[in-house]
Amino acid sequence: MIYAPQSSPALRWLPACALGAFLLFTPTLEAQELREISIATRLRKEPKGTALVSLPAGTPVQPKRTRGGWREVVFEGWIFTRSTKRTTRDGFDLVVAVPGGENIRETPNGTVIGRVRTGTLLRKEEVRGTWTRVQRAGWVPREAVKPPPEAPPVPAEPAVDSAVISADLEEPEESGALPAQAAASPPDELPVEADRARVARETAIFAAPQGGQYGILQPNAPARVLGRSGDWTRVQLEGWVRGSDLDDGAGASLGGVTAAEVRADPARYIGRTVDWRLELIAVQAADDLRAEMPKGQLYLLTRGPLPEPGFVYVMVTGSQAEEFRALQALQELTLRVTIKAPRTRFLSTPVVELVSRVSE
Repeated sequence: MIYAPQSSPALRWLPACALGAFLLFTPTLEAQELREISIATRLRKEPKGTALVSLPAGTPVQPKRTRGGWREVVFEGWIFTRSTKRTTRDGFDLVVAVPGGENIRETPNGTVIGRVRTGTLLRKEEVRGTWTRVQRAGWVPREAVKPPPEAPPVPAEPAVDSAVISADLEEPEESGALPAQAAASPPDELPVEADRARVARETAIFAAPQGGQYGILQPNAPARVLGRSGDWTRVQLEGWVRGSDLDDGAGASLGGVTAAEVRADPARYIGRTVDWRLELIAVQAADDLRAEMPKGQLYLLTRGPLPEPGFVYVMVTGSQAEEFRALQALQELTLRVTIKAPRTRFLSTPVVELVSRVSE
């Protein structure tokens, strides 16, 4: 066990020379002009049409034509093959078949660069093991695509030695059924000191990185920066709502809390209930190396909380363990859990106890 126009004639009707020329001059996305998505957005089938793929800032795309305030782009990445089914509808090869959608990754089992909705049609480009490279064209707001970089000014004289500095902003994501002993200990990511900021443009606010959307923030809305995780920033907002629109908060859980924040301030979070998006890897039993749990305690080995690259141990009962054993491998779930320990003795892996599974 551990988210279109009529198709062209089939290639088999082309003459052999034409088919060879077609394959020779059809480059992959890497060989063409690439831009980046500047703000989190959604790839849509048509301008203002059905949302197909959620794209975080920094996702590479190939820009095409423009139509008013919209830009057509081509998005490419790798998807777990078992999450798709074959199709010939509208000239596409695959359709996303798993409930809740599936992640699109930069490389097989690599960094998540998008999440595609169930039922989305995709073009198959390449198969590598259990992974398939896919493409999809669609439309995003024009301002969501970064403009091309300006050409640097020509120096008046030969430039002296200079250093080019690059940094990998991506974090590795989940793999297959890994043994707990193989889990690398991710570095702690401390929350930043609270600082004031202002929303630069209309943007969505989410309960957690890649989690459910709360609403839309308008430009110039004031915010305080509380912490960061990868490309995501946790903010605190202040404003007024009608009292009749509030409930008493009974049974509420915290949203947007990262594992790094729990490790940095255990006293604040031990005993608190949070909603975490986790990827299920396996059901296991605690041993002497995991003294934060009773020996023999059943727990879920999970990856997360997504999109963080670490692991979480989720203590469960026997009946709960059987329920999770019946689920699909590498399935992503939103679980309501109570934090028991910020880390284990040997790993920076939080220990939590399952409260319930959150409906999606």
